[in-house]
Amino acid sequence: MATIEYKVFFDNASAAQDQLDKIEEITVEQEVGMAWEARLLIPVCVNDDGKWEGEEEAWMKPYTRTRVEVSINGGAFVPLIDGPVVGYDTARSSIPGKSFVTLVVHDDSALLHKEDEVKPHQATNDGELARQIFKDAQLGGTPDIDPVPDQPDSKNTEVMQRGTKMELLLSLAKRHRNFYAYVLPGATAGQSIGCFKKLPEQPDGLPPLILFGEDRNTTELQVKNNSRSPSEVTASTMSLGDKGIRTSTNSYRNATLLGKEPPPADAANTTKKRLPPGQTDSVDLDSATAGEAAASGFALEATGSVLPFCYTGVLAPYRIVQAQMSDTSLSANYVIFKVKHTLNRSIYTQAFTLKGNAISPPASTSASAPQPSANLSVSFNMQVSVF
Repeated sequence: MATIEYKVFFDNASAAQDQLDKIEEITVEQEVGMAWEARLLIPVCVNDDGKWEGEEEAWMKPYTRTRVEVSINGGAFVPLIDGPVVGYDTARSSIPGKSFVTLVVHDDSALLHKEDEVKPHQATNDGELARQIFKDAQLGGTPDIDPVPDQPDSKNTEVMQRGTKMELLLSLAKRHRNFYAYVLPGATAGQSIGCFKKLPEQPDGLPPLILFGEDRNTTELQVKNNSRSPSEVTASTMSLGDKGIRTSTNSYRNATLLGKEPPPADAANTTKKRLPPGQTDSVDLDSATAGEAAASGFALEATGSVLPFCYTGVLAPYRIVQAQMSDTSLSANYVIFKVKHTLNRSIYTQAFTLKGNAISPPASTSASAPQPSANLSVSFNMQVSVF
């Protein structure tokens, strides 16, 4: 039975006991392609003088840095979010115990989304430009940048920023089709890591999600397969050097798979896409079609939640986890796209959305599926150090 511990930091210092006592619940929503958000639910009440108490603490003010970490079974603390308070919601009621202030915290991408600018940038490629932007933002951690192909017609192309730095990073990632620009919490409080990366291709140690058997740690897994998503992608562009027309075609079948085979699809009815004109002028053409085709291959979407106190990992987007659903082709590796962590005084839950581009053929047609025990029971033994 897993034991859980939490830590909360305000302005990079560990929260005091009286601060922790005021937090009723914490939810952290993490999603690929979106700013991560935490919501801290804090009860408030009216005193004998008719004034609201508990809504004007110093650590509740805008842009107070807030960090939440979780540890399972005495392991290392894993940060769920680290960033500024960007606002709050209030709910007031005449019924005792029904009035709350909810602090809203975003990751440090909020710091890159504060100022609109019109500004030129020079870099050899989009990856180096992303590294430069993250470094100038002084987020504390070393930027994590995947290799990016050089510009096709120039080794030092000017990129004009019109908007915030985060908007520029997102536009750079979008034109490569399978890159993502995001910010992760760093190793210590007050530190974040700017990332410009593709989705991972290999697991990195997360425990599998198991639906049946003695090691069951998942309540349910619902899987959808969009057979129209896997595509063959074509694009054409004119070279500025020789004025010739180049055409590139790539298929989802050329992408690196997370398992043995791509999801079931009818080859005769494969979706065919053509990138619109003007989208590949600053991006290597083969890279653009390969990226779009690879992204289309994620036809499988699995949703579910872990069984409280039984799953011993901390899920997070941009990582790979194995889903084990007995002897079915859908038991495979998936990229985590969304997680909602819910922490309160008695329980820790994780709800998730996964996406996959591969299936695993059943090991044997005669193999019998493990059956859940008729006497399966869960006893709750949670140890929380901060509430």
